[in-house]
Amino acid sequence: MSDLHTWVVPHQISALMADLSCRWGICGGWALDLFTGTLSRPHKDIDIAILRRDQLVLQTYLYERGWTLEKAHAGNLSLWLPGEYLTLPSHGIWCNQAHFEPNFLEVLLNEATDTHWLFRRDQTITCGLEQAFLFSQSGIPILAPEIVLLYKSKYVADEHTVADFQNVLPLLDTNRRHWLCDALFTLNLDHPWIALLTP
Repeated sequence: MSDLHTWVVPHQISALMADLSCRWGICGGWALDLFTGTLSRPHKDIDIAILRRDQLVLQTYLYERGWTLEKAHAGNLSLWLPGEYLTLPSHGIWCNQAHFEPNFLEVLLNEATDTHWLFRRDQTITCGLEQAFLFSQSGIPILAPEIVLLYKSKYVADEHTVADFQNVLPLLDTNRRHWLCDALFTLNLDHPWIALLTP
């Protein structure tokens, strides 16, 4: 894999997905850096989020471009067969293409209704689809930073997670702060980020 200290990787993934006919966005640490416009640290890989209902559109799209696709579940990988529809708890797909750079991509399936994104770990936590996916300053689709942080909030002791939260917090507007605070309050009344999100 090439040097991930540059901005090349997300632009390459954006170019790869340019003709994909469904909603998608880079997620994880790369999404937060794209949101802030500042490269905070090296990233070992890159992830994208799509809606679960669009998984076979993505599957066909990547198979046609020579990618190998494996479903990840309970620490195991197995071939994702053409036309196989994945249901919960499966939500991760490992994608490899030896002749593309980067040669690895992880796809994360997100739950949704026709109008709202749903948090996989507690589907009472929702967000309008138009708010859940946005474009970074450089025009690359990303999952909203407050949603990325909600996923990361489970790993609050991890140094990268702490740094990600600290880097993004000053750039979250009032609506994003309120949404994340409410979501964390639903999950864990004692989460340490709640006090930092509250004026």
